Amino acid sequence: MRFVMVGCCVLVTAISAVARGAPTQLPEKYTNLQVLPKDIAPKALVDVMRSFAIELGTRCEHCHVGAGNDLSQFDFASDAKPEKATARKMMNMITAIHAQYLNAVGDPTRLPKVTCYTCHRGALKPLTAPPGGAGLPR
Repeated sequence: MRFVMVGCCVLVTAISAVARGAPTQLPEKYTNLQVLPKDIAPKALVDVMRSFAIELGTRCEHCHVGAGNDLSQFDFASDAKPEKATARKMMNMITAIHAQYLNAVGDPTRLPKVTCYTCHRGALKPLTAPPGGAGLPR
């Protein structure tokens, strides 16, 4: 699951870069990986980051220090933005949900999956209730 989360982070970054026409030169080694595997392949990391970007409807600069189209100017290892800490907590939450609940349900080859999209649905803030609070207990 950590691999999936790392992949999501990488995927978001790469998708954002491609969407903006930025070069997607990948470093050979990453630093400050705390949830994703330290030995994750560069392409897998980009794939994870791209998925984050798509599933949350955001771009690299939401969690990472940098701006603009030139990703070589970003400080991806920096922990300066609180959003990056939140992303790590969410990755750990998804891993726990799979390990504690979903892996024990149903056919192991077709397990239900929880992803960022499960709650975010392409929006930065989770969309967990119908608009206007309809259907919520009073």
